[in-house]
Amino acid sequence: MVLVDSFSYFFKELFDLLLFLFMIGLLTNIRKNSFYFALLIFLFPLTLLSVTDALLTGIALISLIMILRFKSWGKKPEAQFTELLGLLLSLTIYCIVPLFSSIIVSRIFKLEFNVLNERGLLLVVILIVFDWILSIIIALTIKSKVMNRSIPSEEAKIYCMQLGIFLTFVYLFGEILRRMQILGIFQIVMISFLVTQFSVTMYFTYLTLKKNHEKTELSNLKEQMEMMRVYTADIERNYQELRKFRHDYKNMLLGLKAMQNESAIDEGYLNKMIDYSHQMIDNSVMRFSGLSNLNVDSVKSLMIAKLIHAEQSGIEVNFECLIPIANINMDEIKLVRILGILIDNAVEAAIESEEKRINTLFINSTYSIEISIENSFLGKLPPLSEMKKVGFSKKGKNRGLGLSNAQDILIATKQADLAHYSNQGMFVSTLTIRKSE
Repeated sequence: MVLVDSFSYFFKELFDLLLFLFMIGLLTNIRKNSFYFALLIFLFPLTLLSVTDALLTGIALISLIMILRFKSWGKKPEAQFTELLGLLLSLTIYCIVPLFSSIIVSRIFKLEFNVLNERGLLLVVILIVFDWILSIIIALTIKSKVMNRSIPSEEAKIYCMQLGIFLTFVYLFGEILRRMQILGIFQIVMISFLVTQFSVTMYFTYLTLKKNHEKTELSNLKEQMEMMRVYTADIERNYQELRKFRHDYKNMLLGLKAMQNESAIDEGYLNKMIDYSHQMIDNSVMRFSGLSNLNVDSVKSLMIAKLIHAEQSGIEVNFECLIPIANINMDEIKLVRILGILIDNAVEAAIESEEKRINTLFINSTYSIEISIENSFLGKLPPLSEMKKVGFSKKGKNRGLGLSNAQDILIATKQADLAHYSNQGMFVSTLTIRKSE
């Protein structure tokens, strides 16, 4: 460890804490000015604490951040672990990078460890520059490779747990070595060992989670293929029914022709013909004629499978897509998962209601595509905040199972929003997907 005078050391710790705040801005979605203003208020006492005790500084930072974000996490529990992951990554950079930047600077300028340097302020300015450059490079890499992709809550929990354990060991080892007055190269070797071990563990964890994610995607792909099979089978069945209807209709027309010489056409025969025609049209694939405008195969397959299942459950189903939709500005797997959750919720609630009705609308406007799923429900809806909680479900009464899962899937999908509301006895879920510019 390179030693400098007290003023220079305080100056460096101050800028390291400012760097920590900058890292939070880069690696999290926290944009509230009040949050950063509160941290700036505590900046001076935290700097004084960091000069004397690094362990207490780490505990104080984590405690202060959790107090400031506790209310926000209560309102948006689905974003809690993703945000916490960004905060822990920021704290890791703040904890580790200054140590390695001091190694680089000491090698470049051939400085001696544990010897007071006379050019303390100049050395501190150089160290601060190295700290900021290394930290920004690392943070931008992490942001592009990790934070910009959608991280499921369960995966974020695992990363947070590993980072928490790692930081605990780093601070404890650092404090133990400091109290034992074991500084310099030995301390750096110990911390380097912890960093290496942690990096290897994180890498294997990443590979394992990636493999599980690929398995999930494969499972979703198989589900989509099954939906396509159901869709194709339904089309074939309806085609055969329409062929039969055409044949029967010809025979009926021949019957009418045979009556044309009679003074009056049998009214009962004509009514039977009309009823039969309506029945065939209503029961054929023409009842979902709007699906011909939905040209996204995976979504069309899902709609066919789910709506047929709803009909078989005794639910009146309506589907509308008036303007053709060739593509949707959203990952198809995410979109299918969200729509599957929303329709399953709708079916669950509609089955128990008196009206037993589901309306599905695809609206293609100039700037966005809106997918609205409406369902009848029984009784009184609980507050929406309660319905979004993980594990919420009131089978047989209301709608809500999986809403938290749908919100989790939408994390990091900036072009899409999901809204829920009640309108004239119908529960409505609307997914708005903005078109790319």
